[in-house]
Amino acid sequence: MKPIYLFIIAMSLNIIGLGFFSAGPAAAMDVRDFVKQTFIHGVPYEEASRYGAGDVDALLGMLSDRSQENHWPNVVVTLCIIGDDRAVDPILDFIKGGTGQLSHAEYTAKTSAIMALGYLVNKSGNAKALDFLKTNLDPDAWEQQRVVWSSAYHASVADRNMQLSTMAVLGLALSGKPEARDALLSLQRSPKTAGAKRLQAQSYDTISEALSANQMIADQGLAEYYRQNMR
Repeated sequence: MKPIYLFIIAMSLNIIGLGFFSAGPAAAMDVRDFVKQTFIHGVPYEEASRYGAGDVDALLGMLSDRSQENHWPNVVVTLCIIGDDRAVDPILDFIKGGTGQLSHAEYTAKTSAIMALGYLVNKSGNAKALDFLKTNLDPDAWEQQRVVWSSAYHASVADRNMQLSTMAVLGLALSGKPEARDALLSLQRSPKTAGAKRLQAQSYDTISEALSANQMIADQGLAEYYRQNMR
């Protein structure tokens, strides 16, 4: 499966922050300036990968600063591409936190963060982030975690939960981890809960695409996956 397929799925879900496209060498730029750019096709993976542990604190500072809200989608994706374990708890809290109807930027950041956790798991193998994605393959799990925010893109809480779980499917794809593949196979073949059965019925093709991507990323690595499949 080519990355463009994941990109099309994410775009159809109103997600524009994710990094699918490779790029050439990045110019020297402070990470705070990097994430303030507008990326038409999402945060460029190779450029974001050039940032590291020393940039995490600055990004976490932006994530906790409401005045930086318009840049949050790029912030969370870049944090996940860096893959530092220190970002896990703040990102999970960010995804689950909030009340009322979200702005477009905050909604995009939260939903992008779910899928982008796959980058973090791919790089660090963080068990907590992986478990979060696996648990939330059940749409009903979002309410159990007291996610109460809403958005203009969903007619109901059930619709919101289904979309968030679809992003968890895509996050498991990006992780390239065998445990993620096992979870996706279980969802596809024998969903255990009523919520998981609904997701399987609605998103069977997406799950199949995710399984294909997971295997390719496991075989090639993320960077090579993008280089080979975007030609």
